[in-house]
Amino acid sequence: MKHNILKYPGDVRLSVLDIEMYIEKEKVTSSADIEKNKLLLDGLCRRFAIIGEAIFQANKIDKNIPITDKTKIMGLRHIIVHDYDLVRAPDLWNIIRFKLPALKQEIILLIEKYEQESL
Repeated sequence: MKHNILKYPGDVRLSVLDIEMYIEKEKVTSSADIEKNKLLLDGLCRRFAIIGEAIFQANKIDKNIPITDKTKIMGLRHIIVHDYDLVRAPDLWNIIRFKLPALKQEIILLIEKYEQESL
């Protein structure tokens, strides 16, 4: 099934919001909080895998999609799915703290852009 490009940024947005909710609900303040909560770690990995796959699919439709670090985002998905033993809570925590807010803003702008273009 071929999807409209708007689906993929929407999926990214939902996963970012879920990650933010997980972090808030579990009162995460460090990577140690992630390490000691296997269910949280699994949920974060699932959301990051969805983000990576959605960026990959959107990039197939539009190679010029304006997402900073899109290659790294797609690479993280590959690591989570294929090299899962390399996933480390400190790495995920750093991504959440330092990269996720920027991605959220880029995705919001991208969704607005695609919605305007579809009018």
